[in-house]
Amino acid sequence: MRTGRTSGLLPAFGLAACALLLCACAATAPVAPPPPEAVVRPEPAAPKAAKIIRLARALVGTPYKWGGYSPKTGFDCSGFIWYVYHQNGVNLPRISWQLLGAGKPVRRADIRPGDLVFHQVDKDGKSLHVGIVTERGTFVHSPSSGRRVMESSLNSPFWSEHYLSARRVL
Repeated sequence: MRTGRTSGLLPAFGLAACALLLCACAATAPVAPPPPEAVVRPEPAAPKAAKIIRLARALVGTPYKWGGYSPKTGFDCSGFIWYVYHQNGVNLPRISWQLLGAGKPVRRADIRPGDLVFHQVDKDGKSLHVGIVTERGTFVHSPSSGRRVMESSLNSPFWSEHYLSARRVL
């Protein structure tokens, strides 16, 4: 009689063990990298771009403020861009959709440090987001309400998926 019970438990136990093993493998499976055209490779910054990136990084941690364009009060994304470039003698429009028309368009594969990168993000009515590309394959930006100026990877799945355009203003 015992043999009958054990043999009935073994298949059920074996199935449960296989299911656990499959779940563990799926949880640790590497995420596929973005396609080659989505990858922004790090490269050295030109002197003017390096100054802009240094100032942008010095402002990391500054609070987000809708309509903000000063480190004293906080920044929205376009106010952050306006402030950093203005402090470096580059006059740019203050509003993100106007920034999208500034400078020259840049193909995704040709993005360089100091370029502006735009993302189409529909969150809380905010649809166009802009940041400053760095020499590390990242960008510095003022993300959204309740957050602070930060540096994020251009190659992250979220930012790759929401990529819209890049502009060269230097």
